Amino acid sequence: MAETETTKFVFPKLINLGLDKVPRLKSFYSRMHTTQWPSLKQMDIIEFPKVQIFTPQCPECQVGISNQQPLFCVNEDTFPVLEELTLKTNDMVKGICDGQLSLQCFQNLKLLNLQFFPEASTTLPYSFIRSLPMLHKLVIDNASICQIVQSEGLSDDERHTSAFYQLKELSLCQLPELTLKTFEPSLLSFKNLTTLEVSRCHGFINLIACSTAKCLMLLERLSIDDCGMIEEIIACEAEEMQGGIVFPKLQYLQLSCLPCLASFSLAHHSLEFPVLLMVKVTKCPKMRNFCQGDLSTRRLEQMHLTRDEEGEQQWEGDLNTTIKHMFDEMNVQNSEVTEVTDQLPKLE
Repeated sequence: MAETETTKFVFPKLINLGLDKVPRLKSFYSRMHTTQWPSLKQMDIIEFPKVQIFTPQCPECQVGISNQQPLFCVNEDTFPVLEELTLKTNDMVKGICDGQLSLQCFQNLKLLNLQFFPEASTTLPYSFIRSLPMLHKLVIDNASICQIVQSEGLSDDERHTSAFYQLKELSLCQLPELTLKTFEPSLLSFKNLTTLEVSRCHGFINLIACSTAKCLMLLERLSIDDCGMIEEIIACEAEEMQGGIVFPKLQYLQLSCLPCLASFSLAHHSLEFPVLLMVKVTKCPKMRNFCQGDLSTRRLEQMHLTRDEEGEQQWEGDLNTTIKHMFDEMNVQNSEVTEVTDQLPKLE
């Protein structure tokens, strides 16, 4: 091919593309080119330290032949049916977070799994999040981000329109700089969320605003694990406490390795879990009770409460009483250990 011509590659039947740990790969093709993947539904790009993943598909965006080419030059026709995208590389959000890509590039994406971009603090542009109307699951793991979406610079109309209308599963893991106190319900809609998992996010003081909690009508599973600063799960201002909070679909709740957790909610409002079947509380030494206000767990009264990793179960008639009993029992055990230690003879 002449150096000024663009080569076009089309893969009409390819459904799954996986590129895993190819550290010396520098480009898909060394000359100017475009690609089309009309049948591709799943793509995994894992650990590519020497290549930029996405750039816009236009001649002026492609670098010279002697320089590095991107892995994919993308427009709205490149991945027309892509449903699952996993990116694990330092450069994975270039082109996404700088706003260069067309907002129509991933119209059918249902799963977005973003992992390992720890070198520079960044966020996902709100315009990009809103361009994923079919997104059902979002995973963000091991990233240096201070907020999930970038809210600065939004117009008044954008601030009053929410994204994530179809999102059902949200998993946040190893996000040490995520220091916002609660999710912003004005930007992110969780009305269809069924699963929320948060682990190793040590910047959270509390997780869910009261207004957000009242919108989680379809939530079925809630798991909070190894978050060193969380003091309560739901945070409510005084003016938000009217009418209480109901989780009509929540069946499974796990709270584990939360050393600062004092209560599920410290506010004096009612909580209702009409179909809750399983609660696991592990290594929450400061949790004196489940909540401060009235609590209803009609189905759970026939279940047990798992209190440690060995699977020992306990039930004292209701959830608040069981949590208090566990807290008192833990203090007694700790005091006995301290007393025995103090009585041990000191070595000369």
